[in-house]
Amino acid sequence: MPVEVNESGRLGDLKAVAVENEYIRLTILPELGAKIYDIIHKESGKNIVWHNPRVRPRRVPFGSRFDDVWSGGWDEIFPNDAESVVGGERYPDMGEVWALEWDCEVEEGSDWAAVTTAVRSPITPAEIRRRLTLKNGASGFMLEYQILNLGSNRIEFLWKVHPAFEINKNCRIEIPAERGIVDRRYAGLFSREDYRWPVAHGKGGRPVDVSVVDPSANNCTLHYVTGLSSGRLRFIDEENGLASTLDFPPDIMNNVWLFLAYGGWRGHYTAVLEPSTSYPFDLAEAIRLGNVTRLDGGERLLAKLSFGVSSIKTGREQDK
Repeated sequence: MPVEVNESGRLGDLKAVAVENEYIRLTILPELGAKIYDIIHKESGKNIVWHNPRVRPRRVPFGSRFDDVWSGGWDEIFPNDAESVVGGERYPDMGEVWALEWDCEVEEGSDWAAVTTAVRSPITPAEIRRRLTLKNGASGFMLEYQILNLGSNRIEFLWKVHPAFEINKNCRIEIPAERGIVDRRYAGLFSREDYRWPVAHGKGGRPVDVSVVDPSANNCTLHYVTGLSSGRLRFIDEENGLASTLDFPPDIMNNVWLFLAYGGWRGHYTAVLEPSTSYPFDLAEAIRLGNVTRLDGGERLLAKLSFGVSSIKTGREQDK
């Protein structure tokens, strides 16, 4: 089938743009931060991303507390994670753009379709533009990002993508990396914060393989994975016979955050795998450490990512 686009869909009070080909179906919510709410592998009927079973997508006020209104899916996070005060400005929880309405434009070719969403952040003088392209015969999609400094002064920021994966006891995470760091807020669950990826030091020195999803753990942790040898992460779901691959530019996104909720955060079960430009979670601290991205006035950042789903039962891999 050719790539099909439906711009007239609704999800509650939100516009829902559906894009699909013979292998994959996506739902994009431009009025809620350009969230990618569905990534459905059509052969298996499996939705790759996690949905919050107690929170439906809906319009939310700017500055809302993310955790209280988060419906799941894939979000865009800029220019910070935790609520921060930098240069006298207070930046809201999880940044400025995830709750905003983004402009949306659809383009269609003979064997492809693209959905371009764009927004200007109200505090930081910046414009973010994302072009999502789905081609005929592909089991994945391309993402082209542009972050433009609209002002004349330098800006310092964090940018990361925030896809939440549906999990079960037969999942694992593959990241070619050297080092893992436990976020200090979760250090009480470990005997050391630093470890050689993927084996952390649990209480009493017990080895904990962070790459193995463990829904029975009844905890919640956050890790920063650094020392990447390439910009690729894979989420393997053996129970459903699927592998999801996210490729990203490691010279721009040089670490991956892992928010692993195994029942210990509000009773939810999900793994959020987040290629990021910086860490830790506090923007002011990241700036102090020099671990942020900087753009001078008028300068822009360009980045290409791709996401694909393949069957590990048949070994079929469609080109992205």
